[in-house]
Amino acid sequence: MAQFCFDAENTLNCPICLNLLTDPVTTSCGHSYCMDCIERSWDQEVYKGVYSCPKCRTQFNQRPTLSRSTVLAEIVDGMNQEDPAGPEDVQCDVCKGRKLKAIKSCLVCLASYCQSHIQPHYESEAFRKHKRVNASSNLQQQICPQHHKALEIYCQDDQKCICVVCLGGQHSGHKTVSAADEMDKKQEELKIKQKDFLQKTKDREKRVQMLKKAVESHKAAVQNSERIFDELISFIQKRQAEMREKISAQEKEVQEVENHIQTLEHEIRTLQKDNNTLEPLLHTEDHIHFFQNYPSCSEFLSYTILLRDFNNLLKTENVNKSLSELKEQLDKICEKHMGRKSV
Repeated sequence: MAQFCFDAENTLNCPICLNLLTDPVTTSCGHSYCMDCIERSWDQEVYKGVYSCPKCRTQFNQRPTLSRSTVLAEIVDGMNQEDPAGPEDVQCDVCKGRKLKAIKSCLVCLASYCQSHIQPHYESEAFRKHKRVNASSNLQQQICPQHHKALEIYCQDDQKCICVVCLGGQHSGHKTVSAADEMDKKQEELKIKQKDFLQKTKDREKRVQMLKKAVESHKAAVQNSERIFDELISFIQKRQAEMREKISAQEKEVQEVENHIQTLEHEIRTLQKDNNTLEPLLHTEDHIHFFQNYPSCSEFLSYTILLRDFNNLLKTENVNKSLSELKEQLDKICEKHMGRKSV
């Protein structure tokens, strides 16, 4: 802790080292020194046989026995524990040398005080009625710039603080109250507004949380829908690949079917030709003509048509029907659920 700079009026400074007393001792003549400082001073006077007070020059025939001054030590220790004023702090107006941090300001004295120097305002009757506030660096704003008096009165007509001199001048006849009372009233009004602000803030925070959950739910739904559609597309593509494999496997059978179709068409043409040959014999009345041509007709009366089954190809129609029904069902499901999401 830094020490006080020397001040002749400060009895807590050592007259020898000029710093704040350390292990303070007091001589019989009433002057106080640091224990080490006075002992060193008297060590230099041993050869004289006479010891003197460095400040008042009072002489002692014998070297005085010194003891630590408890009261002074407690005061010094207390001051050492006080905070020095920083760049942003309000300084004590009474401290000399090192300025301590002010803890209170007096609106009557228009001064700021540290812990030690504010004590008279609590202990002396002369200061008990003074208005004390937390240390302020704007004390000049507390006085009337025109009359240099404390602004202790509030003019409700002009809505400003005034001093007692202003009250008898341009504010004469105005409705006025104590500035402290008006502040208490205004603070109560502000408390109501603050309560309203806090409630509105709480309501809006709840609304924000609800909207955030809605947004998160929406994003989750989008991600889930993307996943489902991906799975659905993958499923359809897999089934499409399986169908293509089956169709590819049936290509040989398709070729056989096409060849069989050509055979059947040839047989149809042959049957139609044979039928044309039979037609005249069925309607002739000439039995000689009938029996002359009958042997040639008997050759194809035993004609057998060979038909093959191609059931696998015939099932394709059922597959197409099933796929169409599946598409219709998917369309209905998508329309139903997408319709719900948009509501």
